[in-house]
Amino acid sequence: MRKFVFAAIAALALAGCGAVGSGKKAAMVKSCTESGESEANCTCIADSLEKGLDADTFKLVAAAMAAGEDEGEQMMNDLPADKQGAVMGALMSAGMSCMMGGAVEG
Repeated sequence: MRKFVFAAIAALALAGCGAVGSGKKAAMVKSCTESGESEANCTCIADSLEKGLDADTFKLVAAAMAAGEDEGEQMMNDLPADKQGAVMGALMSAGMSCMMGGAVEG
C-alpha cells in the first residue's frame, strides 16, 4: 500500500497539478508543471488537495511531491495508515474532479 500511495501522488503530479504564489502549494505546482503538465491542471489538483487534507498533511504531501522520488516516498511511508488513507482519498477526488473538467485552460 505504501508504494501505491507514493505512486498515486507521483502519477497525479505527472497527470496534472499549478498555483501562483509561495509556500508548499507553489512548490507542489512547480513540481507538477515542470513535469510538463498545464498550470490549470496543476492548480486544480493542488487546490483540491489543499481543501481535502488537513493543513499538516497537505504540507507533507506538497513537500513529498517536491522532494526526490526516494525521499518523497519515504515521507509518505512515514505517515500513519489513517493519513495515508486520507491522502489516497484526496488524490482520487482531485484526479476525478480536475481531469473531468475541473481545470480550465487559460
